[in-house]
Amino acid sequence: MTSRRWHKLAAGVVLAVFVLSATAGRIIFGTQSAGRRVGVIFDVTPQGLKVLRVVPDGPAEAGGLQAGDLLVALNGEDIVNAWDYDRAASQYRRGVPVEAKVLRDGTPIILFVRPGTPVPWSSYLFVSLATLGYLGLALLTLRQRSGDIRGRLLFLFSGAVALELSLPTQLIGAAWISTLSVSLFFFLTGSQIGLELHLASTIPEPRSWLRRSRWFPGLFYGLGLTAGGIAAFSVIAEGMGVLWLPDWLRGTGPVLINYGLPIWATAVVLILLGPALRHPERDKRAQAGLVLLGVLPWMGYVYFGRAFDMFDYVPPELYAQVEPLILLAFPVAVFIAIFRFQLFDIQLVFRSGLVYTSLTGLLVLVFYASVGLGGALFSGLVEGGRESLWVFAGATLILGLLFAPLRGLLQRVIDRRFFPERHALRQRLTDLAAELPRLGKLSLMGKHLIAELCNVFGVRSGALLVADPASALLVTVAATTADPEQDFTQSFLLTGDDPGLQQLKRQARPSPTTPLVALSAALAQRFHLFDADLVVPLLSRGELAGVLLLGPKESGVRYTAEEIELLGLLSHLVATVVENARLFSAATTDSLTGLPRREAVLELLEREWRRAVRYNRPLAVGMADLDHFKEVNDHHGHLAGDAILNRVAQVMASNLRAADAVGRYGGEEFLLVLPETDLAGAGAVADKVLRAVAQIPFRLDDGQTVQITVSIGLAELGPGVGQERSSELLAAADRNLLTAKTRGRNRIEPELPTPNNSAS
Repeated sequence: MTSRRWHKLAAGVVLAVFVLSATAGRIIFGTQSAGRRVGVIFDVTPQGLKVLRVVPDGPAEAGGLQAGDLLVALNGEDIVNAWDYDRAASQYRRGVPVEAKVLRDGTPIILFVRPGTPVPWSSYLFVSLATLGYLGLALLTLRQRSGDIRGRLLFLFSGAVALELSLPTQLIGAAWISTLSVSLFFFLTGSQIGLELHLASTIPEPRSWLRRSRWFPGLFYGLGLTAGGIAAFSVIAEGMGVLWLPDWLRGTGPVLINYGLPIWATAVVLILLGPALRHPERDKRAQAGLVLLGVLPWMGYVYFGRAFDMFDYVPPELYAQVEPLILLAFPVAVFIAIFRFQLFDIQLVFRSGLVYTSLTGLLVLVFYASVGLGGALFSGLVEGGRESLWVFAGATLILGLLFAPLRGLLQRVIDRRFFPERHALRQRLTDLAAELPRLGKLSLMGKHLIAELCNVFGVRSGALLVADPASALLVTVAATTADPEQDFTQSFLLTGDDPGLQQLKRQARPSPTTPLVALSAALAQRFHLFDADLVVPLLSRGELAGVLLLGPKESGVRYTAEEIELLGLLSHLVATVVENARLFSAATTDSLTGLPRREAVLELLEREWRRAVRYNRPLAVGMADLDHFKEVNDHHGHLAGDAILNRVAQVMASNLRAADAVGRYGGEEFLLVLPETDLAGAGAVADKVLRAVAQIPFRLDDGQTVQITVSIGLAELGPGVGQERSSELLAAADRNLLTAKTRGRNRIEPELPTPNNSAS
């Protein structure tokens, strides 16, 4: 073992032994002191011990002691100073009356007081937990393999606080121990001032002014140790009854507590605020912000304590008990920032914590300021007590109305100042959601959305699946891994009652794909096909409007909690856009196939027929029907049948010319409208569609392969066909479709000289 490791081990053992021993002594001596305590606070004066305050419901109050009484003797022994009182108190026994002689307005009075107060076990518990917390943190810091000065400072600071908390104070009957403990308390407090200021100036890295001016740390320690040393000396002098001390020296301890602590806390906050706001590196800003967040509870505690003193308000006992635990937030934040920063998503924690901590403190201060100022102004105008209730109610109402605007303002300010990258990312995602409606078609929206998200988050793959409003089936509308129009497996449908989708709907937030794989084999297959690592539900009015799948990042790092939160916000905006697009297209578009509905395609046919008749232009129509489709539904289920219909529709649409149109006529029938086309041209188009459908690789979930073919009946506008009504043209195509079915299927009627016009 190296000498350095021996030194660390020795330092840790010494610190642990001292702290644990002092903690045990604190509890033992404290228990004895509780039996001797009478509940009175003295002020050391040249005349003797003067009762400064009597604790309500304590033995002193029960015995008749009052504030202002001058203690002269106890059980016949003269009392001149605190040491005399402590020597007499060492003989107290719980419940045994003590004769106290006091001077009240110059008149001697004999009173009998029965010492003994409850043992403050809850206080010992809180302090002991905090002491062990600081000791554990100091030892944990000591174990880290780092030559970083911040680690050494954190060890010294945590150890100093652990020593301070373990000291037995406010003892009765052990004056020299109590005086020594209090003086050591102030000395340790002075050392903590220097250590914390020095430590704060090295987070996230040593400041430039600290590197340029080596005397700054000396200034920190000099100020802290000087203040703590003077306060410690005054405690020892007062305990020994030295009355010649000047007033300013006699009150050093209270001055350090009442004024030094707020200045100290403010200085630490100001030192950390600069890098938290202005450091050029995002992670360094987050590190400084994390430590700043750890300081804020302590600063709030200090300022509220000062306010209580100013208004002569005695806080509840719990207020003092939680102080050690509040103090623990700072060194824990420093430890994480130095040694464990990469294990936490600090930026989201800091942002949320700072928002709510600052906002709560702000509203509380505004509340009390409003009530106090309003009460003062109102009391000068009216007399009586009822009006103060209206002042209180009015202030509360105003604060309630201001809460939401203040929260939003503070949120925006913190996002812009502390995390400009996050603010920019949020704005970019908001702009992306606003761009989608202008693209019109849902497929175009999906392609643009996936492309932008892959670019923004550095993602390898993505896909958008949209639910049919009527059947809740999810259809793939966009994907980066492959084109759904060219790969049947990627256009295969998911039913809305899928267990994985139901779990995702209940969660209502982005989720890793791993936990959902065990719930649904079908969903697991889609995750594999789309290389999905994160799934984002798109919920509209509590219903699943779609699912957004995102693959792993190119960098290999995981999605942060902040990114997941932003994707959750984006999902609400995208879900609204998707829902509006679905509602807009529902009137004219078949939700399953994405083609025009029967009414829409017939309306189109009517327009083209009128134009062709008026201008004597050619027009052809085709009626297409899937062969043996009932058997597919019977053997493989309607879900597989729906997926096949969706795929066939895509293939038909992609194999038509730009001027042509196809719509779902009903069931498995499709209507082709071919403007400016005679029967020969229609045959060429129909043959292309026929061959494309026959070549689709329909591989189902169970591994089976299904061969799908289509029969097409054609008709053209001409003498005796369709001249009076468009329905005549449609009827002629339907008759030819029936002929194609009876002649063997997978063919075109009327039979035309095309490369493939016979059954295969």
